[in-house]
Amino acid sequence: MRVVITSRGFAEKGELRGSSSSNDPESILREAGFEVVNLSGSGFGAQSTEEELFEALKDADAAIVGLEPITESLIRRLPKLRAVTRRGIGYDSVDIDACRARGIAVMRTTGAVEGAVAEHVLAYLLYFARRLDLQNQSMQSGRWERMAMPGLAGSTLGLIGFGGIGKEIARRAAPFGVRILYTCRHPDPAWEAEFGVTYVPMDELLRESDAVSVNVPLTPATRGMIGEAELSLMKRDAVLINIARGPVVDAAAVRRHLDQGTLGGAAADVFDHEPCTDSPLMGAEKTVLTPHTASFTKRNAAGMNIRAARNIAEWARGTLDPKYVVK
Repeated sequence: MRVVITSRGFAEKGELRGSSSSNDPESILREAGFEVVNLSGSGFGAQSTEEELFEALKDADAAIVGLEPITESLIRRLPKLRAVTRRGIGYDSVDIDACRARGIAVMRTTGAVEGAVAEHVLAYLLYFARRLDLQNQSMQSGRWERMAMPGLAGSTLGLIGFGGIGKEIARRAAPFGVRILYTCRHPDPAWEAEFGVTYVPMDELLRESDAVSVNVPLTPATRGMIGEAELSLMKRDAVLINIARGPVVDAAAVRRHLDQGTLGGAAADVFDHEPCTDSPLMGAEKTVLTPHTASFTKRNAAGMNIRAARNIAEWARGTLDPKYVVK
């Protein structure tokens, strides 16, 4: 069987991985009987065309992909394809219904991403809480200006979505003395004690939070989830963080609120189209933008590569844990 890797950064040199074959992604695949075609350095991504992907995947039995669009039209042209794993946890770039109809297994690297993304959210929170950039800028300019900042302790953090990423954010935010609210489709009372969180409806969460982090998958139900009406409920000095997917939040509406002074700040790691150099948020004051790098650390990249390889190998052996399978 042949596995084709189009995901960028798969097993790049310099990653932090062990010397044993159990920690080498390509060795994991070869030991499971796969011929490995590694195209990770070929520039595939969200912008890849169907023809480009067809040429890469036409002889593949399995594929390891990043944000490449695995559409119904493409899937129809790949009769050999039996399994796809995302090198990541979002799966909106894969047509799940089309895969299901053709018996193609779809997997993701659950557990290898959430901690790094949560760390990124904490970096945003600390940025707005302490604004060390402004203090450094002042000092570097030869001025001694002591600036009182809001800090994190005693603030309220609202988490929209409480899956793996939401839970990891809560674990990291709680020690800072932050009050944590959450909202999701299926709240569990046991989480209140385990994570130190309180469930509230979304409207209440938006009204009470000093910072709101959006951590939901992109689905028809979540597209445009945060728009004008939701932003109008937030505090004037609140911060909105989007590490979900770009279309979940109306970026143009966020920009309007920033410009009008009815929103205190915004941070985004995801955009309506990627690569993105024309976001409505570019140039806005009190805004932090990063190029979809929340999960992009050397150690985390290695973990995603290994988990993606194990997904394919364990799927082939029939030993894959269902938690990695997209239902």
